[in-house]
Amino acid sequence: MRSVPSSGPSLSGIARTERAQRGVAVVSIAGAVLALSGCAPTEEGIVLEGADGEKYVMPENAERPMYDSKEACIADVTAQIQQLESQGETIADSPEDLCESSDAYPQGHYSHLWLGPILFAGSRWNSPAVAGWANVPSGGFAAPGSKLQSDVVTPAPAGATTGQRAPLKGGFGSSGKSGFGSAVGGGSSAGG
Repeated sequence: MRSVPSSGPSLSGIARTERAQRGVAVVSIAGAVLALSGCAPTEEGIVLEGADGEKYVMPENAERPMYDSKEACIADVTAQIQQLESQGETIADSPEDLCESSDAYPQGHYSHLWLGPILFAGSRWNSPAVAGWANVPSGGFAAPGSKLQSDVVTPAPAGATTGQRAPLKGGFGSSGKSGFGSAVGGGSSAGG
C-alpha cells in the first residue's frame, strides 16, 4: 500500500491508512461499515459538484445519516465508532469532523439540521438516533473548510462533467493505485 500525496482540499483520516511504523491498520468509518455490511466496494462513481464548486467522484447513491442536533450526531457517530472498535477496527475518524451542519449545504435540500458521514449505498447503520437518511446530491457535500472523506469522495479527473461516470481512485478504485487500505493525506483547508 502506498500513500498518495494530495493538494487542494483537506482530506480527513477517512481513508484506511497503514501505519507501518506502528503496525496498526487504521480504517475509516465509511470503509469499516461497508466491509462489515457485506457490501462490495464500487470501482466507479458519478461526478458531482461539491458545495465548494469543485467536481468530485462519489459512489452512486451515497448516503448520509441526518440528525436533529449536533449533539445527537456526535453521540451517534461516537457510538458507531465505538461499536466498530469493539469489533477490532481502529477508526481514524473524529465524530466532530464527520458531523456537519446542513446549513453549509443550501443546495443539498437536507431535511434535518445536522449531517453525519457520507456512506456507501447499502451500508446504513441501524440507530434510533438517526432522524433520516438522504442521498448525497450535487452541492450536498464538500463545503468550503470541511474535510473530504477521501475513501468516498475523490477529486474528479480534469474535464469531467457533472453526471458523468468516472473511476473512484481514492479509497475504493479501479486505478490499481489504491483501494481498501491506501492512504490519502493532505494538510490544507478546502476553500480556505
